[in-house]
Amino acid sequence: MWQEALWTRGRYLLEKSDGGEGVEGSESLGDGCPGFQSEVCLDDEKPQDWLYESYYRMSQQHPLIVFLLLIVMGTCLALLAVFFASGLNTEDHLAFLITVPTALFLFLSIFILVCIESVFKRMLRLFSLLIWACLVTMGYLFMFSGGKLSPWDQVSFFLFIVFVVYTMLPFSMKWAVTASGITCLSHTITLSICLTSTVTELEPLIWQILANVIIFTCGNLAGAYHKHLMDLALKQTYQDTCNCIKS
Repeated sequence: MWQEALWTRGRYLLEKSDGGEGVEGSESLGDGCPGFQSEVCLDDEKPQDWLYESYYRMSQQHPLIVFLLLIVMGTCLALLAVFFASGLNTEDHLAFLITVPTALFLFLSIFILVCIESVFKRMLRLFSLLIWACLVTMGYLFMFSGGKLSPWDQVSFFLFIVFVVYTMLPFSMKWAVTASGITCLSHTITLSICLTSTVTELEPLIWQILANVIIFTCGNLAGAYHKHLMDLALKQTYQDTCNCIKS
């Protein structure tokens, strides 16, 4: 399936780059792109060419970000449904009623734009940053609107954000590590500052914050390891597909 998809994608891009001229067969593919067989499909060369980027974007990044948007939009709708079904006072939860619908509208807008391939290619990084920023904002909203603040508040949700950054958002490894580091550090620093002035004994707080740091560190290591393996597997799949087309 991937061989056929890659072959079709390669022909489409080559025809587009050649101004609409027809390209037939594997020989024409080599003629349309002189370096295709000699450079793109070599086992010893990193497949960081335009065809690999297109293959990676449409076979991995696009389905994952669409699936993630469906998940977060469903979560926002569920939160709003639970809120109104609970009969809570809207005046006491204005921050919730502003943030969640705004995030839902933003996620829906991104979902619509992602379905347009040309827009998706140009604004991929911007979409990723917006989704990550919305998730972090929602995490802080849940943290400070849930009543009494505790040292373990929203650790699970921020850990979820870390896994989303590494597994579902189309970030490079450098961007994923940076976004995850900012997520974890901001949570740890914010909790430490807010709780230091309220607790009577610092030792239990220190141990709990340390536990949070260990959890976040393990989550980052697991996420980075998973992303590294997935990148290697995808490159190998691409190489095998190229070699099959070449032969």
